[in-house]
Amino acid sequence: MRRLHLLIFLLVITLETTAQDGKKISFNVRAGFSVGAAAPAGIPASIRKIESYNPGFQPALEASLGYRFSARFGLATGVRFEQKGMTTDARVKAYYTTFNEEGTSGTESVTGYFTGRVKTKVKNSYLTLPLHLTYHNNSSFTFKGGGFVSLLLDSRFSGDARDGYIRDQTPIGEREDIDAASYDFSENVRRINAGIEIGSDYRLSSSFFASANLNYALTPLMEPGFRSIDFGMHNIYLNLGIGYRFH
Repeated sequence: MRRLHLLIFLLVITLETTAQDGKKISFNVRAGFSVGAAAPAGIPASIRKIESYNPGFQPALEASLGYRFSARFGLATGVRFEQKGMTTDARVKAYYTTFNEEGTSGTESVTGYFTGRVKTKVKNSYLTLPLHLTYHNNSSFTFKGGGFVSLLLDSRFSGDARDGYIRDQTPIGEREDIDAASYDFSENVRRINAGIEIGSDYRLSSSFFASANLNYALTPLMEPGFRSIDFGMHNIYLNLGIGYRFH
């Protein structure tokens, strides 16, 4: 929280010291939502079919500062609070993971290769610092591209497995039927997320604009050393929103 307060304080000071140069400096606020997934770069062989996908409501709020250093080019940065999440239901085969299963002696941890149905729920909250190079032409569009760094504020990565079986430790290990089991990897979500972002703003009026940003995290979603899912996942999200530009 101290870092958040410091970032907001620095942004306010910057706005105050540059307010005199209104033609070059702009201050924007924006509200929107994200649609996407925590997904591997390609569909792994262990995931045989995605039976359902629900992006849910993933809100985003942003305050940003833009600086035009020439007639066509500029820089933009800001502070963005955003949620990234989804719910998926998939059929899998030989899917390596760890479950918590209710047994006769209580909850037991089971690791192996699961075949059956897996439901996953993801909902992570981030504080994001984007940095964009902006391009302004004579049309109503402003194009932007650059990168972002996100600090994880809250994480949820959990789910359940059902209607299948798991083979102990190896794909040909001892088989155990699974009627229902759960997992929770929330504590294993990486604290820092970073990647690239491209997008565009469309001027609706002198003050209002619509925006679309596509971001791809280059850092894996889960922390180093995490092995309970045997493929890497990355945040891939499209953010849509409406903003207001102060003059």
